[in-house]
Amino acid sequence: MARRVFLHCGTAKSGTTYLQDLWWRHRDALRERGLLLPGAALRDHFHAAALVKGMDVIVEDLEPDDREVWQRLVAQTRAWPGDALISHEHFSDSSAQAAAAALADLAGAADEVHLIVTVRDLGRVLPSAWQQRVKQGARQPYGRFLSTVRRGRADQKFWRYQDVPGILDRWAAGLPRERVHLVVVPPSGAPRDELWRRTAAVLGVDVEGLDTDPRLPNDSLSIAEAELLRRVNTVIPRSGRSVALTRLTKGSFARDLLARSPVDDPFVLPARHVGWVRERSQEMVDHLRAGGYDVVGDLDDLLPAPPREGRTPEEVSDAELVAVASVVVARMIEQER
Repeated sequence: MARRVFLHCGTAKSGTTYLQDLWWRHRDALRERGLLLPGAALRDHFHAAALVKGMDVIVEDLEPDDREVWQRLVAQTRAWPGDALISHEHFSDSSAQAAAAALADLAGAADEVHLIVTVRDLGRVLPSAWQQRVKQGARQPYGRFLSTVRRGRADQKFWRYQDVPGILDRWAAGLPRERVHLVVVPPSGAPRDELWRRTAAVLGVDVEGLDTDPRLPNDSLSIAEAELLRRVNTVIPRSGRSVALTRLTKGSFARDLLARSPVDDPFVLPARHVGWVRERSQEMVDHLRAGGYDVVGDLDDLLPAPPREGRTPEEVSDAELVAVASVVVARMIEQER
């Protein structure tokens, strides 16, 4: 039996790529220091989350051996005498029944089950989430996305991944509050490795001497880059979308060809949306503060910073889009040389 098992269930866009990159890069060193990442690669944790939540579009394409990956992670945890960590943001979008079943499996593998939820302020999450959707093929303009989220029901995809009180209702049921750890993503300007150190403190693992420079780039797109990709999505038939195409778009296309073009205006939250975002954030902070959870960081950092001056993707000119497209084509030609 493991001593403790930690399930990191998200939230999405809260530094998960950065953390998972470091955890898997330093997997051997962390194991020597008492922390096991069961499985062979991050892909195993992704497939496990898909199986737990019932993500049919992924599960249907799994090989028979991969359909047993959740059971393998649990078995490897059970055979480990120290602490273990399983991490993927797709766990957050699980039903209460699926979460209860997963926690029951983990309870049979470790003396203590702990939940980790990393949380980032909505003012930064919203533009990041829209970009992520565009990389996955979304056609919805940024402004319409924000309006949809504002009116959103509890079952809306965005809120299934970002409604932290709702996620805790599903995942923390039955767990002692001291075993539910909320790790607040530091505000802009904090040391880059602060989130890494905060999660390490929760895990109780020594990370001194381990490199914290990200290996996997997770560059944000500028407003022009994201708007260009959104317009490309509008001419790709919906019937042509596939998991493989999404992986290509999110991966080599966005990372190697599209990002870091000369038109690099950052995203801003439009003024008309600032009020409801701050109101919703304050409600979340009040709920979390009253919950009695183990909080690492300052919950007030979940309140959005004052709005910055800037443009939105809808304000990008055709000339700017052509400039970005020209860079993309030039990079494509260079790759073929």
